[in-house]
Amino acid sequence: MAGRLPSFRRRSLAASVQNRGTRGPSGRRGQERGRRRLQAWAGSSVAADDAARAVQGRRVGVVARWLPTLKARLAVGSTLVLFATIVLTLAQMLRVAEEHTEAAVEQQQQFEVQHNADIVGRRVRSMQLALSATAPLLSPELVADTRRLREFLLSQASLRASFVAVVVADGEGRVVLAATRDGVAVPQADVARTATFERARRLRRPVISSPTLGVVSGRPVVVLAHPLIDAEDRVYGVLFGSLALMEGGLAADLADSEGSNTEDGEVTVVTDAEGRIVSHPDPAFVLRPASAEPRLAPAHARWVEAGRPLSAQAGTWSDEAGVVAMAGEPETGWQVWRILPRAQLQAPLRDARAEAFRVGMLFSLAMALLLVWFLSLQLRPLERLQRRAAQLLAGDQRAAWPEADGEIGRLAATLRQVVAERMRAEEARAVVLRRLGSVLEASPVGLMFERDGRLELVSAEVCRLLGRDESRLIGASTEILFAVPAEDRTMRQEAAAAFAAGGVYEGEWRLVGADGLLFWSRLRARPVDAADPRAGTIWCMYDISGQVDARQQLEHAARHDPLTGLLNRDGLAKAVQQVLAARAQAGADARPATLVMIDLDRFKPVNDLAGHAAGDTMLRRVAAAILESVRSSDSAARIGGDEFALLLPHCDGRQGQAVAAKVGRAICALQLVHDGQPLQVGASLGVAELCAGSSADQWLAAADAACYDAKRAGGGVAMA
Repeated sequence: MAGRLPSFRRRSLAASVQNRGTRGPSGRRGQERGRRRLQAWAGSSVAADDAARAVQGRRVGVVARWLPTLKARLAVGSTLVLFATIVLTLAQMLRVAEEHTEAAVEQQQQFEVQHNADIVGRRVRSMQLALSATAPLLSPELVADTRRLREFLLSQASLRASFVAVVVADGEGRVVLAATRDGVAVPQADVARTATFERARRLRRPVISSPTLGVVSGRPVVVLAHPLIDAEDRVYGVLFGSLALMEGGLAADLADSEGSNTEDGEVTVVTDAEGRIVSHPDPAFVLRPASAEPRLAPAHARWVEAGRPLSAQAGTWSDEAGVVAMAGEPETGWQVWRILPRAQLQAPLRDARAEAFRVGMLFSLAMALLLVWFLSLQLRPLERLQRRAAQLLAGDQRAAWPEADGEIGRLAATLRQVVAERMRAEEARAVVLRRLGSVLEASPVGLMFERDGRLELVSAEVCRLLGRDESRLIGASTEILFAVPAEDRTMRQEAAAAFAAGGVYEGEWRLVGADGLLFWSRLRARPVDAADPRAGTIWCMYDISGQVDARQQLEHAARHDPLTGLLNRDGLAKAVQQVLAARAQAGADARPATLVMIDLDRFKPVNDLAGHAAGDTMLRRVAAAILESVRSSDSAARIGGDEFALLLPHCDGRQGQAVAAKVGRAICALQLVHDGQPLQVGASLGVAELCAGSSADQWLAAADAACYDAKRAGGGVAMA
């Protein structure tokens, strides 16, 4: 450092002065002069060291003083706000772009899956038409003559090309001949016990099987069956056509319509009504349940929870994994699914997002530097005011506030009073808070103070009911009380409406308690200042879980039959009124509805022979048979001793008659053994479709009249 001598040099100079002082009589004077020169030099060195440390201290002090200043906070805050604004703007723009892109993709997926469903329907219908055209040519004599039948099947080249196998069975289910694309064979097989053969012979119309293994090929197939009926209306055989699932047939059509299927890309899957996979790009999934396909399992489960709706109009499910579109095929009862992973959907947006954020970062940095320079110029007068205030607070009474007009002058005049008044206010506030804390601690009712959707005060009872510490609740949003955030918004809207009307709000809600368990609570709220909503709201919280459970049990008992668990007469009446109300609201778009009245036949002998306990058992079995024969969306009721009713929404009279016939068969199939003797009951069923302008009483009366007609005719189904 300039002006400073190293320590070893100072020692040498002192030694030389001392030596000169001892050489003669004038040594003492020389020694004294040397000491004075040494002291002067040492003083100048110390002063130089102090000056250097002061310069370095000022530099560090400037940085240390600048960091906590208002100038620094404004610069940093403004920069953060600018950066946050740019980021949020970009995020919002990208979010809107993603929403529009996802909506467009969902529409495209709906179109594609609807197209695939149409392909499935056309494929099945064309195959059924091929069998229907061939069946009249197979006379009983031709089926009985193996040689002629072989020549006939060999001549049907187009029929054999359409199916992986064409099988002719006689009326007893024995396979007569089986034709493939390669020729005709006589397999040793019997299809008498197969569900497809039984259904075709019983229903006397073409049917389609569930996915199964082919009798001839041994590979996964879907079998179309067409009964062979003679002039005397007897079934003398069944014509089968097998459609391959893994290669050719349905799988080929879907592959052509889809274009390509990759492991991580779009996938089209077909499932049957039972949820088994009929078609999949990976043959390993064919004939397995939909839950085995991880990309399809969540959407399929949600479809099952919705009651397995079979609609020809495509629908979509969207979640974090991707977009799944589904359309039903009414001809077969199958569902066509199209899976688009979200990673593939968002791939183009990721690159755009990265580029946008890079540009935004560079723009934010440039604007931040410009903002810091501008603030430095504008805040120099305030910095001088801060230095004057610091000198005065340090005890320098001679330092005066700068003479200034406007805000700085008024600040200098009132600053002395601010500190004293603030101390008095803080003391008063502390007293109030201590008293309020005592009230909240002792209150048996949950008390909360909320402002702008945030909890500011909570009582010990609130913490106990919610199972959370006060530290987790204070400052949290009121959404923390609810399992679904939308319920918080609904509650706040209802409360705002009540406050606007000049009253208090009171409502019952399910809140999230300890360990995430839900409990019923009555919330009562009153605004602190009705004229100023920003002043906050005081809430009272009561645990009413026991009251709600008791009320729900009473409501259930009032509308359900205690013996069978079905709806009683009052429950049915309410369900009918709901259907009528929905129909009135829908207007011209109203969908049909059908009512079925059921009166048991031969039920009195069950009570007379086996007793009322056996009669009750029979009634419970009848109720179970009814529930197994209808949809989950249908309503079943017991309206009398042996009288039942069915409410079938979205079913016309023809469909209702089919359901009634199914229920009648299920009831007739019931048996109750008493003393070794089987006891059976029958059913008379009346079907009435809801007519325009009909009231509930008229509708019920029409179904009763149809049921009476059926009973008078000896049982079965009667249509009003």
